[in-house]
Formats: sequence, structure tokens, C-alpha cells
Amino acid sequence: MWNPFAKKSSSSNPKNEVKSGSSSGKKETEKSFEEQLASLPGAPDPKDMGMFQKFAMKQLLKMSPTEREKVLKKALTPKNIEKHKDEILAQLETARKSGMMTDDQYRLARRKMNI
Repeated sequence: MWNPFAKKSSSSNPKNEVKSGSSSGKKETEKSFEEQLASLPGAPDPKDMGMFQKFAMKQLLKMSPTEREKVLKKALTPKNIEKHKDEILAQLETARKSGMMTDDQYRLARRKMNI
């Protein structure tokens, strides 16, 4: 009788054999989502993200740099910056204190966002 939980053995039956060179696997050179986020300065921990935040970050990482810049310009409108001013300032201050950005970068970021 056929057992659905039995491990497949490497028999001479070609139906049971799994191809080792299948294209469905990940590329070896491709980084995982967590590795890509770790390489970005100031990126949040994926464990602290919700499902939709993870989805949005994955989509953002897949975009080309020009497309990503266009999306971020649309998100960083003066109305949105003013709405989240306290959060942005806290994040900039934390980055400056932890050494992730210099004082010059801090001042430049504040000037660009008109904060």
C-alpha cells in the first residue's frame, strides 16, 4: 500500500527522483531578506515588523534605485514630514548619538526635510 509519509528512496523509477538542477530554488548569490535589511543603515529588525511592513520592505528592496527614489520622494512630502516630525527627529537623534551619522549629515537631513 502507498504511504504518503514515506521518504522517497532513490530507486530506478524516474518519477520519484528529484532533479538537483531545478530552477525553482534560490540563487546562491542572492541575499536573504534579513541580510539585505542588515546591510542597510538604520533599518528596523525584521522580527519587530508586521506582515505588511515586511511585504513593503521586500518590495522596496526589489525596486531599481531610480524607482525607489521616486517612491520615497512621493512618501516624503511636506505634509507627511510634518505629520511624523517627532518620530523623524527621534530617529535622526538616535542615529547621530549611535555614530551612524555625523553631525554634518544630521544637519543636512534636517535641512532637506525643513525640520
